[in-house]
Amino acid sequence: MLFKSLSSIILVAVAALPLSALATDCGGDQHARDECYMQIALDFAKIHNPRFPFGALIVDHEQNEISCYGANSNKKNKLLHGETAAFWNCTEMYPSPTNDDMFNPGLDWSKQTLYTTGEPCPMCASQSIYRGVSRVVWGTSIPDINRSGRQQLIIRMQEVVDSARLGGYQIDHRVPELVGGVLKKECDDAFFDAFSVFRDDDYLKSMHAHGEEEYLEEHGLAGHRQE
Repeated sequence: MLFKSLSSIILVAVAALPLSALATDCGGDQHARDECYMQIALDFAKIHNPRFPFGALIVDHEQNEISCYGANSNKKNKLLHGETAAFWNCTEMYPSPTNDDMFNPGLDWSKQTLYTTGEPCPMCASQSIYRGVSRVVWGTSIPDINRSGRQQLIIRMQEVVDSARLGGYQIDHRVPELVGGVLKKECDDAFFDAFSVFRDDDYLKSMHAHGEEEYLEEHGLAGHRQE
């Protein structure tokens, strides 16, 4: 797959990917393709930011081809979440031919699926709606990212989608289809391993207070100290 050059503001270098990750041979039924693309997103995240393995792909699901990649980058701007990076990369690589991204974007977003290792936060969920992708597929849920130790806004993407309105409070039926839990275990494990630094005594105390003993037991944390 050929990619246009990215501007210096893009912090994710596609050229650093192994050739196998650039392949677009994700075949089979929809579930098989979803798992295939999610694995690529996860591998991409582990390469570019293993401490925060939020990886994203935007895929043309009609052509079955990857349009662009993104990974969380908190080196220069911690607001550059994986999904944000992917959207930005696509906008840079496929600019509007008339310099009118609102009404004449360079990419047919209705043919695109967003794959992301973690359920989009409200910011990234909103971008998905405004961009007009037709599907959003994620691995780990927001609650499970939080359970692994990382700060989250506990607002599910379905809640954001349900809040979308056209002018005059009309229900917006152009919102994306949502699919969660694809390669959930693999994504869960990546976040759990990455976020050990956040699992301090206050974390353990709060998890016990919220009845999460089963989660702690499953992850070998039940015997750790709590005040």
